[in-house]
Amino acid sequence: MSSDPVPESGGTPPGAPPTGLDPAGVGSAGAARAGTLGAGSTLLSLSAFAAVALAAVFGVVHVPYVALSPGPVTDVLGSSSGGDGLVEISGRQTYPTEGRLDLTTVSLRGGPGLGMSLGETLLDWLDPAVNVVPRELYFPPDQSRREADEQSAAEMTGSQTNAKVAALTELGIDVPSTTTTRVEEVGADVPAADVLRPGDVITSVDGRDVAGFPELQAAVRALPADAQVRLGITRGGEARTVTTRTVSANGTTLLGITPHVDYRFPFSIDIAIDDVGGPSAGTMFALAIVDELTPGDMTGGQHIAGTGAIAADGTVLQIGGLRQKVIGAHDAGARWFLAPRAECDQVAGATPSGTTVVPVSTLHEARLAVEAIGQGRGATLATCEAP
Repeated sequence: MSSDPVPESGGTPPGAPPTGLDPAGVGSAGAARAGTLGAGSTLLSLSAFAAVALAAVFGVVHVPYVALSPGPVTDVLGSSSGGDGLVEISGRQTYPTEGRLDLTTVSLRGGPGLGMSLGETLLDWLDPAVNVVPRELYFPPDQSRREADEQSAAEMTGSQTNAKVAALTELGIDVPSTTTTRVEEVGADVPAADVLRPGDVITSVDGRDVAGFPELQAAVRALPADAQVRLGITRGGEARTVTTRTVSANGTTLLGITPHVDYRFPFSIDIAIDDVGGPSAGTMFALAIVDELTPGDMTGGQHIAGTGAIAADGTVLQIGGLRQKVIGAHDAGARWFLAPRAECDQVAGATPSGTTVVPVSTLHEARLAVEAIGQGRGATLATCEAP
């Protein structure tokens, strides 16, 4: 917009006093006009400044939330990026499979080192397919990006191991094991959660070396409940000492950790998957192993998806992000979805049309559900809509 004064008559150039009018009057009028235009420019400048400032706030200010949205799906009966089967078994008779067993994922934005801006958070809040939750529900306050990535990778490795053990156990195949002093998991509400992390190896208790889990267990059980205890640990190859307190459960003194177990598998089972972390694919991995090791086609050619971490004893554990995973599976064409029973309420009444969510509590239940679907008996199964 031009800031030059507009001529009062067609033949008068800008800035010249109009003919027949007192120059002083023109000057006053011109000054008034200029003042009015100046105020408008100031208001526009202030508005522009406010808009820039607001944009900066929305784009730069980070908030402690993460956004969960539907992520990619992968057929665990299909091929890996290298061209081989995603689940490869050697040293044991296997059988051809059909259909699809999809593992599902959640795309997460806003974790450690990847903060979400206020604007992104508000936009995600408006998207019905996205769930915005406090970051502390998924990440400890002091966790770094590298630590989060390492934990995610470790959880994926653990889920594959548990899936192998659970699948072979389901088929009656023995898997010898040895319990170690490496920390697999730390209880959320125990003092040790403040100082121990998954992957830590406990090497001593109050200065006394422990070479294996039986020694660690005996040393801790000899202490009273709520006793201060000094633990020697190795973390990332570095030795350090941490101090915590014991807890008691049913009269037994504990640290509140789950130890890592080393398994000796009777034949080779290799799971090759890229760019996926966390434990939630365990149930689908286990089903793929069962399918490959049993005659016939378990899926009956059906497209089945699912989620759920799995324990070595075959228990299907809840994992979170169920609604986003069901949406992702539906978009990929899955007709059926297997979900941890404890999470049914997340999708009851909100399941996309055309996809049926079947709750399961164990690998055995999941296997029976897949077989029922494959044999055309899916309609007889309980669902998250109608137990």
